[in-house]
This record gives sequence, C-alpha cells and structure tokens, in this order.
Amino acid sequence: MKKKQKKHLRFVAAGMAALFMAGCASKPASTTVPTVGEVRREQNAANVDTRSRQSTVIDWSNRNLGEDSIPLWLKPLIKGNTGPVKSEFGVNPDARVKYSIAQRPNRDEARVQAGLLFAAQIANELKTYVMTAAGQTLNEGQMDIVEEITTAARVNITGTERVADFWQLVETEDPSTRIKSREYIYYVVWSMPQGAWTALTRKYVNDVIGQIPDRAVQTNVAKAYGDIEAAAKREQELSDTEFRQKLRLQEQAARDAQAREIARIEGDNAARYAAYRSGGQAAAAAAATSGDIDWISALSTAESVIF
Repeated sequence: MKKKQKKHLRFVAAGMAALFMAGCASKPASTTVPTVGEVRREQNAANVDTRSRQSTVIDWSNRNLGEDSIPLWLKPLIKGNTGPVKSEFGVNPDARVKYSIAQRPNRDEARVQAGLLFAAQIANELKTYVMTAAGQTLNEGQMDIVEEITTAARVNITGTERVADFWQLVETEDPSTRIKSREYIYYVVWSMPQGAWTALTRKYVNDVIGQIPDRAVQTNVAKAYGDIEAAAKREQELSDTEFRQKLRLQEQAARDAQAREIARIEGDNAARYAAYRSGGQAAAAAAATSGDIDWISALSTAESVIF
C-alpha cells in the first residue's frame, strides 16, 4: 500500500476516535475534531471526487396532506437528538430511538432495504464503541484482532417497535455529466426499551470477547466495557460540522473496506490482509460489507438535501 494511502487510513481512524472522545471530554469538540478542509485534503490525496452534487427533494411522504419535505424531527434525529421524534410520535421518553435508511430507484425496494439494513447500522454503531473504547489500551496487533472480529460480528435485534416511516424522492444532477437521476430515500424510525438496548450492547461485547483468541486482548476489551456501555447509553447531538465530518470519514472508510473486499474476491489475500494491518483502526468507521456502502450512501444523499 502506498504511503499516502496508509496515512489516509490512519487519518480516518484518528478522526473517528476524535469524534467519539469529544463526547466524553469536557473541552469543546472543535479542539479535537479535524476540520472540513483537512478531511477534504485527505480525500483529495486519496483521489476521492469531492465535488458536491446538486440534489433536490421533488416528492415525499404525505405531501398532499401538508407534510413538510423535511419534517422538523428528521434533521435532529440523524444528528443524534431523538427528543423531537419522540414528541412527534408519542414515544416513551425513556426509550431508545434508532433509525435505518436506504436508497433505491423504486420506493418499495427502498422500504424493504431500509428494514434489512437496520441490523447492519446497529452493528456498525456498536463496533465503533468497542474499537474506540478498547483501542485506548490495545497495541496495533491487538487492534487488528478486535477489528477483524467486530467487522464480522452481527446482531440479532429483538424488542423493537416500528415507530414511523418517511420517504423522499430526490433528484440529483451529476456535476460532471449534468445527467439527472431520481432515487427514493426511505427512513424507518425504531424504538426499544432502554433495557433491551443495554442487553443488546452487553451481548454484542460478550460475543466479540468470546471470539478473541488472545487472553490478554480479551481482558483488555472486558476492562473497557464500562466505557463501551457508557458510550452506548449516551445521546449526543452533533453539530452540522461534526455530522458532516463523521459522514465523510464513514464514506472513506467504507470505500477502503470495499476495496479490500474486492481484492479478496479477486484472490489477492495478501493485499487484503496488508490493508487491514496497515490501517486496521480505520475500519472502526465502517464494517467491510456491501450493506454499509448502501446505508452510508443513502445517508450522504439525505445530508445533501437536509443540511
């Protein structure tokens, strides 16, 4: 792997860790989070197209009934504040609210996919908690072990209630070709009791620990459980800038993961494992699955019309 690619992977890791740790620190998040300019420079260094797309919402749920194209609860929800959506739909204030998102040319396909991607989004969230909390005490080799296990880890979610569905039909113009395309973004809002979320977090961490072959690494991850659980319980609304930074980092990490998966499929296992070991911490931002590409891409489109 080229030196600039290694540097970029480590930048993604540092950025995601900074966003996580900012919620735990007493000083302002802006002192630890990379600037948008820094993110874009790193993306340019990795030959990522950073030109913005022109997107417009042209239809949406219950438009004929007076519903806004961007309901007042939607932006706070994707930034981490569930208060408005709880008030809007009468959700118990003590419940945990999560959402899933998908993007497809067909609305029914987008609806089905949003439901299917819920588990992938939750697994990604829990993975980030484990990687950033346990990573404070692990060396690079140990981090690689945990990263590979959490990448493969899946969750079985029970006790949820489907609170609301909302969709937008978005028209996007490609900045290079000027060709316009239309796709549906579909959001599903879910709720679960706080106890169910805590139990899910505990089971996920225990499953990960049980698969770690190194006893010392098991011990370090177990010792970090308090920090992992605290992060999972915490609800913090990101600023617009922080949300965009996090999303850009997730996008790049997902692309990196996709490239590694392509290399594996093509039989280049040496390149795949070299990529993991040269920048394993970066994968805390996104697991190496096509499902993550799906929801992160949908979230990027949503950001372009909501923010």
